[in-house]
Amino acid sequence: MRVARIFEALVMSLALATSARGGEPLRFGVVSFYNPHLMYLKYQPLMDYLNQQTGMQWELAISPTYDEAVQDLCAGRTAVAYLGPVTYVRAHELCGAVPVVRLQTRGAPSYRSVILVRQDNPIRSLKELAGSRFAFGAPLSTSSHLLPRLMLLEAGLVPGRDVECRYYWHHERAAKAVVSGEVQACGVRDLAGEKFLRSGLRVLAQSEPIPNFPIALGPKSPPGTQESIVRALVTVPAQDRSVQALMASWDEELAGGFAVSTDAEFSGIRAMAARLFGPLWITTPEEGLRCGGGDR
Repeated sequence: MRVARIFEALVMSLALATSARGGEPLRFGVVSFYNPHLMYLKYQPLMDYLNQQTGMQWELAISPTYDEAVQDLCAGRTAVAYLGPVTYVRAHELCGAVPVVRLQTRGAPSYRSVILVRQDNPIRSLKELAGSRFAFGAPLSTSSHLLPRLMLLEAGLVPGRDVECRYYWHHERAAKAVVSGEVQACGVRDLAGEKFLRSGLRVLAQSEPIPNFPIALGPKSPPGTQESIVRALVTVPAQDRSVQALMASWDEELAGGFAVSTDAEFSGIRAMAARLFGPLWITTPEEGLRCGGGDR
């Protein structure tokens, strides 16, 4: 049995090696959730680990926009991509991208969107945000756009009419705009928001749990890529305590490890995006999903 497993791993590594174009590294796409320096600190340890475990060279490819991350994956410029739920659904519908694994942040298969205001802001409900300026991240962000907008709508506020929409493209920039008083509230993912609780912000509201970030396989990925990633991120950690310890040392977003994922897990996100953006949202340019107002 052990010999068979070794043989399987060797075949997988050979398939990856021979399929990479001209011996070039496989590119691992990542949406630009944060500033480039923070992105490198968060995700380069994952690249180093994949280099060691898969026997193939991987390099981090940070896309400046969510839409470009989808385009790169669909065109084969990246072999796989680490995407937010909405961005994954877009890639799946456009070119058949499929989730391989998803995050288990803090051991959970889900995360939340939070709406933050300053601690000295007297408002206590979303309805009281009427007439205020609201900071979103990128239009294709799940926790920094889709969920906050839906939460405002459910509170009876129409973004772009009752609330001025401003876009900052990164979670941190949106939160910093609240700290500085440039806007009255923002929507960000839970982990990104937590550190700003020490900077004078508080949680006004939070969403229901949503499926965690997937690593998606593109339609032009080399043969064996999916099996190699599952083995490296799910199978090996389950059997090797030293690998578990290594992963636990990574950024908190990744330190909880990964679980095998399926497209069905994102059916709720698919329905929410269609509800908010309309049936043609899959092919609407990212800029066209904004609710209006100023842009940063």
